[in-house]
Amino acid sequence: MNILRKLSRLSVWIVGGCVLLCAAAIGVEVVLRKLFGLSLGGVDEISSYVFAIGVAWSLAYTLLERAHIRIDLIYERMPARARFAADLLALLCLLVVSLVLLQQGAQVAWTSWSFGTHSNTPLGVTLWVPQLMWVGGLLFFVFCQLALLIGLFQLARAGRIVETGELTGIRTFSEETEDYMPQVNT
Repeated sequence: MNILRKLSRLSVWIVGGCVLLCAAAIGVEVVLRKLFGLSLGGVDEISSYVFAIGVAWSLAYTLLERAHIRIDLIYERMPARARFAADLLALLCLLVVSLVLLQQGAQVAWTSWSFGTHSNTPLGVTLWVPQLMWVGGLLFFVFCQLALLIGLFQLARAGRIVETGELTGIRTFSEETEDYMPQVNT
């Protein structure tokens, strides 16, 4: 699981850098348009591809850090077995949705590749390229979900139900607090 966490963290840093570059390019575009009436051309198109790819590659990180939004009104009050069942159900539902999204995304990328589709813009981007990067992020997300499912079942089979929450459960209030509090050396 550690290698998946490292890969997801790396992907988030790369995506974050790309988003910052897009923000800088958009800023330059705005200044050039305002002051000189010039345009870089295509900044909006490229930034939309970066955004879609970034979201796809960030999903795995969010999953592995247990940061997806879930309603925890009663979760912490539930017994360990009920939390395990809720976590398992949530992960299975997420996997089903992700597999459908992955299948549809792969089909779109395949169709773009098959027909040699280009964007209908001055850049004329070969569409399967950004689409394949987007599908790659979705594939990594699905792979991480499968790894978590395997980990859940291994812990459950070993009778370590309480630990399954540390793998896929909702972050507790104390875990959230630890993330925001500075570490104090004693």
